[in-house]
Amino acid sequence: MELEHAVGFSGNVKSALHLHPDGQSIVYALGGGVIIASLDDPHEQTFLRGHDDAVTCLTLSKSGRLIVSGQRGDHSDVIVWDFNEKRELYRFQEHDLGVVLVELSDDERFLLTVGADKKMVVWDMLTGMIVVKQPGGKHTQCACWGGRRRDKKGRLTTDFQLVTGGDGNLVYWVLNPMEGSLVAEECTMGNQVRNFTALAFSYDEEYVFAGSSSSDFTAVHIKHKVLHSTTVCSSGGVRSIIAMQSPIGDRLVVSCGDGSIAVYEGVRNGAQTCRSYSRGPAAACTVTLDGAVSATVLRPGSPGRLRVVAGTEQGTVYEASLAFADESAIVAAPATFEVKKQSHYDKVIAVSYPRGNSNFFATASDDGTLRVWDVNTYEVLSRAACQPSITGPPLCIDFTGEVIFSGWRDGKVRAHNAEDGDDLWVIDNCHRGGVTSIQASNNRKFLVSGGEEGEVRVWETRTREMIVHLKQHTHAVSSVALFDDDSHLISSSQDRTIYLWDLQAESRKTALQMRMGGINAISLLPDHVQIVSVGQDRLISYWDLRERDPVHQIPSKDPQHAIQEQLCIDAFTPPTADGDSSQTVFATAGADHVVRLWTFKNGALHSVGEGHTGSVRGVKFSPDGKQLVSVGEDGAVLVWNLFLDEPEAPAPA
Repeated sequence: MELEHAVGFSGNVKSALHLHPDGQSIVYALGGGVIIASLDDPHEQTFLRGHDDAVTCLTLSKSGRLIVSGQRGDHSDVIVWDFNEKRELYRFQEHDLGVVLVELSDDERFLLTVGADKKMVVWDMLTGMIVVKQPGGKHTQCACWGGRRRDKKGRLTTDFQLVTGGDGNLVYWVLNPMEGSLVAEECTMGNQVRNFTALAFSYDEEYVFAGSSSSDFTAVHIKHKVLHSTTVCSSGGVRSIIAMQSPIGDRLVVSCGDGSIAVYEGVRNGAQTCRSYSRGPAAACTVTLDGAVSATVLRPGSPGRLRVVAGTEQGTVYEASLAFADESAIVAAPATFEVKKQSHYDKVIAVSYPRGNSNFFATASDDGTLRVWDVNTYEVLSRAACQPSITGPPLCIDFTGEVIFSGWRDGKVRAHNAEDGDDLWVIDNCHRGGVTSIQASNNRKFLVSGGEEGEVRVWETRTREMIVHLKQHTHAVSSVALFDDDSHLISSSQDRTIYLWDLQAESRKTALQMRMGGINAISLLPDHVQIVSVGQDRLISYWDLRERDPVHQIPSKDPQHAIQEQLCIDAFTPPTADGDSSQTVFATAGADHVVRLWTFKNGALHSVGEGHTGSVRGVKFSPDGKQLVSVGEDGAVLVWNLFLDEPEAPAPA
């Protein structure tokens, strides 16, 4: 198996989106990975893996040669990547508790890293060695380099300058790389107290523009380290600032937490002093996106227009076109924007394909959305949403092709139109504590749901009335599976049992029981006799409905990875097999972030897929068996190409 495509964007990571100087390639974070992709071609994508926890900060060098990423967690590594060769150059392990930010100097010679341990480190990119280390600093959440420092006569020196900002502090630093020193000087802010969130030097490095959580930005003169002006912008705090030169002074692109991106024009007086900034006409110089803007970068544009690529905390990547904020904006065309990429922005907990159709699949996420994806373009075809603050998150999903059925923490089953995401109907009070599993019948006439308290219920889809109530499980129902003719139902539970139910007789026919540990998921084979399951005992169990105990068990591990609990399983039998289970393969995944493909006949490990950096909550084969989709708590939806005819890997010892 190979990773075909990764759907997702960690929009909550500061500066998580960068545009390569080629104008086509974007670099962004997804969970614990770094992705290089084409902005316009969804099939062009490279996945860089090296972190074992979520990426917290990301930067791209000015020339596009280097990518730097930092992570959270115990290891708190900083990795420097070669963009062209797509490989790791350096791995720095100086920080503890997580990396807050990484910033490269414009000449790519030095790298600044700041950790949650309040340690600042400057690295030499030629040698990978530490130039200077500054422990015990103030709270810092933004930084920018300003090139070479100038002396009192305005001449360039061999020292470098940078500015950092955080809670109540804005600090100017001078780096002497020859002596290995880093000297700080506080900027004078008068009676202002600000939490600085974004920084950018002016084109001539005479000023630094500092955005704050108070939704304003301040122009600070570098030579005297004093405040010259403060401009109020939108709401939600300033998230990013892009500074450039205009014919009359400075032009700024400011993005905020309310989703706005606006262009400001500043005029310098005869003394080259920044005093005031004005925003251009809203229709031409401002756009409002679907959520807080976490990153903005400029893309080469047409004369008189700014093209901005932006990422939001809602997991969406946009391209916007805005006018300059000068007098030409009065007659300029309105500002526009278009969606380039969409994704979930929270844990993805379930995935489902419609029966017999491999062109689409649906996913459910803790962000309160259900989305239908086109496998060919990876676009969102439809989106249904609820407010998780009211409904709780979705817990399960089933997709028929026309309707998306979902179960929620508030105990309701919801049906949405798959074409446009519109609400169809809701069944209230289905299960107290939450609907944990769901499946529509093959004849589309009824729906089966399992609940947090162990009930299995059958609902008529036309009237939404309960027609069967089965209560013998004592813990949450983890999976339900119907026979092809809808006559019987299999249910599994955290109470260590698997039950076979006769739906016509409304009675239990068979009870299977695990010796230790609850059952997390099951998959029923086409012969309607054999079942595979994963559970808390960290084993893969084979079952025969005619036997009470598992007929076979294998460890859910491979030679490179330790055993961890598996949370999901799905099996695929080729249609040409006529129910012959010897050709069946199944996939498992769970807390170890790894997707594994197994052959059912001999329990051999076929292949391993590494791409997730959070627990994998769902796996699903496409009906044609050519692809596998996995979803996880890292917010990623990964599409894997399968090569089932290749030789099998040896079975684990």
